[in-house]
Amino acid sequence: MIRRIGIVGGGVAGWMAALALVRALPGVRIDLVETEGPDWSLGPFGPAEASLPDFPHWLADHGIDERALLRAARGSFALGSAFSGWAGQAADWFLPFGTIGAPLATTAFHQLAARAREASQPLRLADYSLAAIAAASGRFDRPSEDPRSILSSYGYGLHLDRAALADTLRAATGLAPAGSFRAFVDGGVALDDGTRIAADLWLDCSGPAGLLSGGAGWEDWSAWLPCDRVVEGWTPAEGIPPPYGHAGAFEAGWQRTVPLIGGQGGALFYASAHLPAQPNAVAIAQGRRTRAWTGTVVALGAAAALVEPLHGWNLALLQNALARLVALLPAAPDGPEPAEYNRLTAEEADRVRDFAILHYKTNGRAGEPMWDAARAMPVPEPLGRKLDLFESRGRVPLDEGELFAAEDWIAVLDGQGIRPRRHDALADAIPEVALGQHFARIRELILDAVRAMPHHGVTLRAEGLMP
Repeated sequence: MIRRIGIVGGGVAGWMAALALVRALPGVRIDLVETEGPDWSLGPFGPAEASLPDFPHWLADHGIDERALLRAARGSFALGSAFSGWAGQAADWFLPFGTIGAPLATTAFHQLAARAREASQPLRLADYSLAAIAAASGRFDRPSEDPRSILSSYGYGLHLDRAALADTLRAATGLAPAGSFRAFVDGGVALDDGTRIAADLWLDCSGPAGLLSGGAGWEDWSAWLPCDRVVEGWTPAEGIPPPYGHAGAFEAGWQRTVPLIGGQGGALFYASAHLPAQPNAVAIAQGRRTRAWTGTVVALGAAAALVEPLHGWNLALLQNALARLVALLPAAPDGPEPAEYNRLTAEEADRVRDFAILHYKTNGRAGEPMWDAARAMPVPEPLGRKLDLFESRGRVPLDEGELFAAEDWIAVLDGQGIRPRRHDALADAIPEVALGQHFARIRELILDAVRAMPHHGVTLRAEGLMP
């Protein structure tokens, strides 16, 4: 029986875990112990967090007012992520939050696009995404809840100041920190004031340090993900932030930008073998725990898996891990629940790893050692299978634990310039006139909808987020 749960680490991961447990387990005592240093509970990836579209729903389910959080965290909305330099030094593309195009009969839109391209019709998938066109136009409005409306075809994420997000989560728990961490000894935590806290279950939210999880083992991903250094940064900026984040590749790595009101949170990721040491660089070891739940300790956030944030998956991984943990409690350390938790957590982390590797494996930056090596490297079997099937017939098989949908994989592959050798034969059964009318109708609906949307700044002002 679990009567008391302790959390080590008071950043975003720690307070998000505390809030989830306080609401889901009202009869269980929750103690949170702070740790020294910066909040790297989701990784040392810059002072701003970016989320996927599920996170606003998580906030609502846990009693967090989205508008109040956005005001406190200098927040803005996101319709996806822009990428430059990955498909080639001068190439760019966009991964939208939402659907791209629409099927015709039973034929998927990207298969229709493949047929049109074979007929020498230039076509970009993102041109048939409402989220992508709205983002490029600097417009944003909340999606419609009417499934018949094209305004229901997209979702949105949030860009948030990390410290303010942690403070908001902390306030929502109604808890005060139990003290400051000194050591983990004999299944309990010693505090700086000399007292000791015992718990039936410990959650390690201490970030890459893994203060409670060091003996759990670590699976190294550096063979596939070459960036082993990161420099966090903040750049003040006036004006209206764009409704999307940006990942820009360069010779030795990539630069992350998360726009907030008043500035941009950033992080420079690079491979130390291909770039001289940079001031304030932090070493990172990308990978995951071989077992996230060991005995009475569960690693969460960057203590469980560390993977560069090409998309807003770090909040999503934590969100899903907490849902799994709550669903499997109560649990005995030697029972089946920890093993099932570890299986599901590893599957999800590995598929996110593959999604990250995909960007490196399919890069188009010829003549640069880091990128040439990444393009030539062997990849994990599940990713290799996806690539083979897509390159053959444009199909993307999904495995258990996938965080991203097939449409997201297709958008990245298409953006990176990977084209199937053949399209689905069903696409050939559609008359060319009907195909052209289908493309034109989708494009017309999207452009009309985007023209009617307010600019991002107008929406931010209407919600009291900007003067």
